[in-house]
Amino acid sequence: MKRKFLLVAAVIISSQLYAQQDSTKNLDELVITATKTSIKQSQTGKVVSVIDQPVLQRGAGRTLTEILNSQAGMYINGANNTLGTNQDNYLRGAATGNVLILIDGIPVGDPSMINNSFDLNSINPSQVERIEILKGAQSTLWGSDAVAGVINIITKKGGVNKISPTASISYGSYNTLRASAGINGKIDRFTYNLNYNHTNSKGFSSANDTTGTKGFDKDGFTQNNLQANLGYAFTEKFSASVMSSYGKYKADLDAGAFTDDRDYTGRNTNILNTVSMVYKTKTATLNFTNTLVNAKRTLDDDSGHVGGFSKFSRGLYKGNSFVSELFGNISLSKKLSLVGGTQRLAQSMDQSYLSISSFGLYKPKPLGKDTTHTTNYAVYASLLLLDVNGFNAEAGVRYNHHSIYGNNATFSFNPSYNIDENTRVFVNISSGYKVPSLYQLYSEYGNKDLQPEQSNNYEAGVQSLSNNKKNSLRIVGFKRDIRQLIIFYTDPVTYDSKYMNRDKQNDYGFEIESNIAIGKKGNWVNNITYVDGEGKTNNVKVKNFYRRPNFIFNSALTLQPIADLTLAPSFRFVGSRLKGEYDAGPNAMPQYYTVDFYAGYNITKHFRAFADLRNITNQKYFDVVGYNSRSYNYTLGISAAL
Repeated sequence: MKRKFLLVAAVIISSQLYAQQDSTKNLDELVITATKTSIKQSQTGKVVSVIDQPVLQRGAGRTLTEILNSQAGMYINGANNTLGTNQDNYLRGAATGNVLILIDGIPVGDPSMINNSFDLNSINPSQVERIEILKGAQSTLWGSDAVAGVINIITKKGGVNKISPTASISYGSYNTLRASAGINGKIDRFTYNLNYNHTNSKGFSSANDTTGTKGFDKDGFTQNNLQANLGYAFTEKFSASVMSSYGKYKADLDAGAFTDDRDYTGRNTNILNTVSMVYKTKTATLNFTNTLVNAKRTLDDDSGHVGGFSKFSRGLYKGNSFVSELFGNISLSKKLSLVGGTQRLAQSMDQSYLSISSFGLYKPKPLGKDTTHTTNYAVYASLLLLDVNGFNAEAGVRYNHHSIYGNNATFSFNPSYNIDENTRVFVNISSGYKVPSLYQLYSEYGNKDLQPEQSNNYEAGVQSLSNNKKNSLRIVGFKRDIRQLIIFYTDPVTYDSKYMNRDKQNDYGFEIESNIAIGKKGNWVNNITYVDGEGKTNNVKVKNFYRRPNFIFNSALTLQPIADLTLAPSFRFVGSRLKGEYDAGPNAMPQYYTVDFYAGYNITKHFRAFADLRNITNQKYFDVVGYNSRSYNYTLGISAAL
């Protein structure tokens, strides 16, 4: 493994040195997630990656998590399983729930989930304009859950013409049909974007049939998404916008690893409504957002045919978040600016469950939003210093007040130095936190004495761009220490169970990323991630890096041999990893690789056809023991933009 790693690293770095300089892709893009204000990537020492519209278009036959999985540091367990599978996001090896998901800068965690995580199945890539991934502890600007990083999903807004209709349709393996239709435009000061997406798949069995003779049924998936973005500029300085998103899907589920279930279904609904206002002057910007997020999950399991004690169960989970935020930035001088704001986050949850088994009816006391709720208030500020003799720095603090546990604070310090016009070294020292979820506070296992998980994050690295900003190389090392981990504890004598703060987690690793221009014909993107860690349980070290590979390598080549043709082969290698703590099978899950190939052709100015072939060598592998991953599969489609 060590020889393989050194060889791959050498290829990437040496290729960077000999790269051609005429690619059309500019890598010094404007980003907003790093500082909550528009800034070039070369001006911030934070580690930011951007998934732009061309990359999203090449992923037209894929899910959002499949697209995210190609990024450095990303490993989303479930992305390669049946549609509707739980998506566990292990950014830089951090446990799921330690990555904050934003939609247009709004936190959208689901308070009905045990760890307050957001269901990425709910977002269709055709809704998305771009994605910014900000790594490291980012709680100072973004709040709870931003322990390992932030993923900001930026939706499509209005167009430049009065009326611009769009449509696409694709079909592929597992009888998967995807269709979308939209219209966008700009009429005087009014902008709009309306979009509808539909997905239907017959699927394949989620559970693995080891013998191939048990007749496991196919687990299907149906989804509908509707989104509207409306904006109006009242004056040159003042504008307002409304975003409304509705998503609903149904997924067939199985009873567990290696165990089929014909009558187990999950239904998920997500509704997001946001009103935003922006006031701009030459030296300052003021933003106000007001957002309501509603999530609903229903799990129905008619388990009679499976056997055993259980006959039927139903779980109903509702989560509500109300987010209000006022923030802005002001230029204090040509070199110094200030970002600051205040946020109120109120969350509530409803939960009910019943089951019927051989022992009779079991129906625990439901949780209701009237009693199961919390409110968070926060104020934050960050100073940004730019290019003082090549030196840049950002320093910030956040004070947070939680209605149950009280107060906590975070800090960030991010100095960087421009060695020359194109090369920058940087250091990040920051803290993060994750508040206890409503389930951890209020359920039958709840504990209102819980404190937030707290972390310290350290990063150091170097990034270099070519003179024309077409080639880049970034190397980053990181270390993350988490204390006061919230764990589920069962007393070995009384068997009483509850959530409590106790353990620690120490993770570390590095990333290497390169983007290599190939003349004017395309580019070659590579990234390597190495991450490892261990926990401490009652001060005893524990190897607990479950389901997370130490080593991941992604390579994607994009070529345009002629003007209207795009070819994009890609390769992904995932190293060995520990199985889940309670998973079946041997402790070490074997390494695997996949090879994909995309081809797109512009039939006319307005019509484009594509073919996306995935896992073309038909590798058989498990991300979770006992659950099938996709074998060789394909998607064929056509899109139109008039």
